[in-house]
Amino acid sequence: MKNKKLILFLIGLLAIAAVLGACTNPSSDDAETDSPEETEAAEKTETTNKSATSLESLFDTDITSLETVNVVDEDMEWRYYDDDKDPNAGTWYEGWNKRNGWAYPEGWLDWGTIPMEFTEEDWLTYEGTVFSTSPETDGQVLATTEDSKAKSTYFLRHTFTLTQEQAESIYALEITARYNDAMTMYINGSPVGGFHNIPTDNYSENMEYGAQEEVADGEFIEETFIVDDVSSITNGYVPGEYEEVYDEENDMITHELSEATTDDDGNTFMNITIAVELHAYDPDDNEASFELVDVILNPDETELAADSEAVKNVSVNTGADEDSINFTWNALSSETGYVEVVEGTDPEAFSIEDATVYEADSTELAYTKFTETDYYTNKATVEVERDTDYLYRVGNEDGYSQVFPLRTQDIADGYEAIFLADAQIGTGTIPTDVFGWEETLAHAFETAPDASMILNAGDFVDAPDKESEYDAYFEPEILASYPTASAVGNHDVAPNYKNHFNEPNLTSYGEDEAGSDYYFTYGNVLYLVLNANNMNNEEHVQFLEETMEETADQEFDWKVLMFHQSIYAAGKQSESEDVPIRRDVLVPAIDESGIDVVLMGHDHAYARTHQMHNFEPVEDVEFEDENQTAAVNPEGTLYITSSSASGSKYYDLVEEYDYLAFREQFYVPTFSHISFTEDTFAITSYRTDTMEEFDSYTIRKSE
Repeated sequence: MKNKKLILFLIGLLAIAAVLGACTNPSSDDAETDSPEETEAAEKTETTNKSATSLESLFDTDITSLETVNVVDEDMEWRYYDDDKDPNAGTWYEGWNKRNGWAYPEGWLDWGTIPMEFTEEDWLTYEGTVFSTSPETDGQVLATTEDSKAKSTYFLRHTFTLTQEQAESIYALEITARYNDAMTMYINGSPVGGFHNIPTDNYSENMEYGAQEEVADGEFIEETFIVDDVSSITNGYVPGEYEEVYDEENDMITHELSEATTDDDGNTFMNITIAVELHAYDPDDNEASFELVDVILNPDETELAADSEAVKNVSVNTGADEDSINFTWNALSSETGYVEVVEGTDPEAFSIEDATVYEADSTELAYTKFTETDYYTNKATVEVERDTDYLYRVGNEDGYSQVFPLRTQDIADGYEAIFLADAQIGTGTIPTDVFGWEETLAHAFETAPDASMILNAGDFVDAPDKESEYDAYFEPEILASYPTASAVGNHDVAPNYKNHFNEPNLTSYGEDEAGSDYYFTYGNVLYLVLNANNMNNEEHVQFLEETMEETADQEFDWKVLMFHQSIYAAGKQSESEDVPIRRDVLVPAIDESGIDVVLMGHDHAYARTHQMHNFEPVEDVEFEDENQTAAVNPEGTLYITSSSASGSKYYDLVEEYDYLAFREQFYVPTFSHISFTEDTFAITSYRTDTMEEFDSYTIRKSE
């Protein structure tokens, strides 16, 4: 490998302050915006961040497609931070409870308005591959406490530059690292790899000791892992000129790349940052260390593809009614797939001779893994009967899934459901998020083993185009045994969402690249689900009106509306400018439609309103109890906002709004158990660490 010393791209602080980064996602829940009143129409576009043109790729710019190559060498330059302060402190990232602002490339600011500063005084420079608190190290000695103990956390950054063509040619990374005691590694701010010995519930703060097990002084853990979803690579920082653009539809300011800086040959560039968050075990720990052994770009694809699953991500959605279930799965085979269903409870007894076979309604290319490994999405609908135990598998002769159990409940006298939101796998680290997600599902179905479905108000993943996060979301096998009613979250807005969910009765209202408004019926309940990422709220109103007309000949005891972005929240998202915009249009339609309950997420904090009508709490509600949690024939609508289902991220509570009857932020995952009968709706909410019932509410309709 031709070794070139990297020329890091330096950006003036005045230019940085105006930049929000190269990524634009107008539905981001983390956006801070100026109001339209503050933004004159003539000033809706402003050029910012005019970058320098002195850039150099790690490789010869004549090379457009990278072969297998190791970017680690003894002269690689690092910036490291071994002070006692959190480098995130005081930045926009801290305000949104994001710990990883320091891990992005310099100049790449997500939706931030306060730039990260990497001053030479705070972020020291080192050339090499080894860091340690031991004075005997051959590498960089890291600072220790006054009594020569390891500090809680050390922050390490290495940035290299490629041409954009070179960056886009990367299909996988093979990384080998050694560490003591625990680490999180980031590529352009996104965590990669496995647990790497960090606590299973992750860290709540950057400056925090902790590891799953202590590593002895002088020893280390060595791990080699594959990064096969490299969307984070192409999410590096592209030096150039950025325009500040007012997005009228979403009422927010975005920053879009208007002109990338080029060299004399017309090449554009991308800065890619590998960052390491290194943690010591406890305050008595003598040593923390890290060594980057290899970062191999584009390892042998043949070996990587051999480990790809023939069938994966089996997803079960509610059907158009209680007599059908919709299925989705991804398969390597381009041929039509099938759902094979038998009655029974013992997977070992599954027999294709006894199976009813349903052909997929569609089989379409979903995405390409690496460069030649194609996955295809299959979607099918299966007819079912009530109170029946089923076994099923999906696939075709090229490969089948395992056999999964699925039971339909007798709902003649009512039924149960699980309500949750914001698993948002990948916003913490994938392994810790999955750990919390699996734990929440396990507790939920221990509490309600006879639940008929999951009501999920969205944000299944963090990065909508990262298939590795969907792989992780579907890791819990229990998801293949219970139908999910899914709502598109703002972090789900990408075509990838359709690769994993098969929603019934989809309409053209609220449509975007992920989905649209839809409805289904289940027993005595009408469910309406909005894709609230589409800010054409009048379309959502039209959907509600037309669905009410279409189902007017059916009798429902309950009407439930579900969408992602809460309009009656308790935490930081309640201050977002889109909240009153949605609320002003949707609430009158909700009132007119006679919606009993609205289920929402997005705020990562739990909230329950009073009975609400015409934007105000309903007065003179009759309650059966002194705590006012069992209402009798109440007017108006109950709004529930769920917290995080995985613990991947939380928002702090803000002011106590008049519309709130109850709010709570435990900073632990939560879920709710819902039940319907002919005359009763009941919801009980739980925190997963203690399984304490922290809130409950009942609506009873009497003659």
